[in-house]
Amino acid sequence: MNLLLEFAIKISLVVALGLLAASVLHRRSAALRHWMLTASMAAALATPLLMQVAPAWRLPVSANVAPVDHVSARELTSGRAPRIGITTSVEAESRIVSSPTAFDPTATLIGIWFAGVVANLTGLLIGLWRLRSIAARATIVHEGPWVNAARELSDHFGLRTPTTLLQSDRPALLVTWGFFAPKVMLPVDAASWDEDRIRVVLAHELAHVRRHDWIIQIGSELVRIANWFNPLVWLAASRLRLESERACDDAVVNLGVSGREYAEHLLDLARQFGRARQVPIPAVAIVPRPSNLERRVIAMLNARLSRHPVSGAARLATLAALLAVAIPIALFAQNTFATLSGRILDQSGAVLPGVVVVATDRDRRVKHEVRTDGTGQFEIVGLPQGGYSLQASLPGFQNFDEQLTFSGENIQRDITLSIGTLQETISVTSGPSKAPFPPGGPYKPRPANCGPGGPRAAAPPQRDGAVRVGGQIRQPTKLYHVAPVYPDGSSAGVVRISVVIGPDGYVQETQVTNDAPPALAQSALDAVRQWVFEPTLLNCVAVPVKMNVTVDFS
Repeated sequence: MNLLLEFAIKISLVVALGLLAASVLHRRSAALRHWMLTASMAAALATPLLMQVAPAWRLPVSANVAPVDHVSARELTSGRAPRIGITTSVEAESRIVSSPTAFDPTATLIGIWFAGVVANLTGLLIGLWRLRSIAARATIVHEGPWVNAARELSDHFGLRTPTTLLQSDRPALLVTWGFFAPKVMLPVDAASWDEDRIRVVLAHELAHVRRHDWIIQIGSELVRIANWFNPLVWLAASRLRLESERACDDAVVNLGVSGREYAEHLLDLARQFGRARQVPIPAVAIVPRPSNLERRVIAMLNARLSRHPVSGAARLATLAALLAVAIPIALFAQNTFATLSGRILDQSGAVLPGVVVVATDRDRRVKHEVRTDGTGQFEIVGLPQGGYSLQASLPGFQNFDEQLTFSGENIQRDITLSIGTLQETISVTSGPSKAPFPPGGPYKPRPANCGPGGPRAAAPPQRDGAVRVGGQIRQPTKLYHVAPVYPDGSSAGVVRISVVIGPDGYVQETQVTNDAPPALAQSALDAVRQWVFEPTLLNCVAVPVKMNVTVDFS
């Protein structure tokens, strides 16, 4: 979601730059203002692409950075304890020492944005379908004053692609569309118009064809659809249409038509078409909207306005100037970094050195990896804005995983890892029961200590202010084992049991976690409850540990 917000802010800045340039150039020609707005909308359309493919501004960082595709699942999810006597593996639980996660509205906001895009895009597609349907019913004009005027004006404008004239069955439809095969749709009574009006109207419509205004308008609509929530984009799209019409008005006046005469034709057409029902279709038209009629008429009557078209050199210069500002805007947030830091602790509060900490950028598919130092501290610097997955892993502890969002601010996290859950699988077949293992039991657990047989020699007393290093785990060794007995007359089945081994090494809690046959479940429980272990030690202190037992009666 942060990435979408970043897109919206940058697109707003680019579009605002185009609107500002159009306002500054209010004394220049409408063609120049239209080109500035077109360039800004094109830059806005390209901004998301620039943010993804353009080289980012990065600061030197100490974190190891590599593509996410290079991270294997085994690298992040290993964390298995050594096998001791029976088949065991550590899976574990973990918790984070921080405030509860607040409600994340990301999915809701993305859903609202997507619904708006679908609604606006549907409107555009319906308009294109209407235009195609009307054109399919229209009649091609092959001869007459309209064809003669179109041939003459096409030569004057230097149009290489012939423009098709269509006469529709509607009284208020005069539009131009198409890029490779341009078309002009005429109203049903167009044959009765006088030659002056035909020349004025065709000059305006063919000016649209020469300037490729229809494809520019469609591109502007796509930007507006993707940014339907942004009033700046709506304003820019509306201003772009107005400047397009005014630039074509200037092209008509440059043919020698007086501004007063052209304004009279414009007003007459507005009155004639205003009495009929308008069809909303995505095409350019000479007939102005009521909100723009007055502005266009005033512009036609102002003899001091510049009406020059934009030269090729001016187009390149303005485009280069706009891109020189738009590209840094697109890459600006790439230079905004945050720092993620904190400590990794075990459940006794002691620090854990050597923990692999990985911050994975979900948007850019990049990971940043570090290890905790001797005091359990970690620090990842140079993290761009966006959504991240924070992971921490150490053999003997569960892999921690949390979703984070960076908006430019630094984040501090203290993470606590708990020792894990043992896993044991036993196969039981029908027949005489096996003797307890080892024979002669039961055995009492050894006292909890860090002496011989423990993970290491007893540590000396801690000095005041010294860091207490944790992570010293002695896995529980089974001292007394009772095998489940296959009940007579029972069918095959699997029993899964959740077990808690207490600090004294005895089984304290048992619970069947699957829908197993009652006879098999009771046999498995009777056996498991008699097991005895050496206590699990964490930093020389006996702690309870969970075990998942799977008994396969086959």
